[in-house]
Amino acid sequence: METVKNDRPLVTCVITSYKRDKETVGRALQSVLDQTYSPIEVFIIDDNRGEGAEDYSRGLSELGESSDLVAVIKTEGGHGAQRARNTGIGHSNGKYVAFLDDDDEWLPEKLEKQVQALEDRPECAMCYTDGYRVNEKDKSGKRELIHASFFNPNLTFRELLHEDRIGSTSQAMIRRSCFDKVGLFDTDMPARQDYEMWLRISREYPIYGINEGLYLYHLKHDEGQITRDWRKSVKAHLLLGEKYRDDIRGDRDAEFNVAFHVAHYYRRGFEREKKDRIMLLLKAVSYYIRSFFISPSFFFRQAGYMADMLKRKRKKY
Repeated sequence: METVKNDRPLVTCVITSYKRDKETVGRALQSVLDQTYSPIEVFIIDDNRGEGAEDYSRGLSELGESSDLVAVIKTEGGHGAQRARNTGIGHSNGKYVAFLDDDDEWLPEKLEKQVQALEDRPECAMCYTDGYRVNEKDKSGKRELIHASFFNPNLTFRELLHEDRIGSTSQAMIRRSCFDKVGLFDTDMPARQDYEMWLRISREYPIYGINEGLYLYHLKHDEGQITRDWRKSVKAHLLLGEKYRDDIRGDRDAEFNVAFHVAHYYRRGFEREKKDRIMLLLKAVSYYIRSFFISPSFFFRQAGYMADMLKRKRKKY
């Protein structure tokens, strides 16, 4: 039964947390509690395990006691961000479910604007927004729109096969009923579970984007995490290629998307690792060559885009 207050639908807010300090998770939680929209329910999904887990879990429990709107739920069995999000969905009572990574923030009007967008568009199953990239090493406090000039408010399944133009779960609000048709987050995906979910939703329903920065994405500078992620990202893109093989076959841009990203993450492995670097370089070159022959024009466009990103990062640092 969907809970309604003042004829406004309940929104379930899911914050997944793994080994994040209490202050950072508290910042994310406060951004939820500061929303202009109500009614909401908030679930902090405690996915902490391994060394130091008790200390992190204790901090989450303390946050859970800060408001009657907040409940902390401990994951059981398998772990990982996708299972944690699925746990939140399983406990949700809302008409809509919105996700927030534990180190990001929502701006105050995010939920209100998304609910209005979905209430006005009953055919849509999901609403996403743009956001601001925040570099905590930049003391000026300058914020940069993530999608800037290439935000698309009406993405289709075919366009998303060509490129993930949405991104983080922190920017999405999804109808709870949608999961009954498309299923939950794929726990077999080692990475890019969000992208795979956007593909499944867009295949079945229209989705809508609000071309406005309504959340803050805090840049991570954990080198160890980056080193691990390249392996998961290679596997994830290869799995995406298999899972959507029939949709991708014959679509040059979709084929390019898989090959180029596999090359990109093998190159990242080459840059980060100390062992097997020649093998990683050869794999990266092989997939770059493959992507070039699939679509030379798309290759140069993507290469130029990545070069521009690297140039901007070097200026910042």
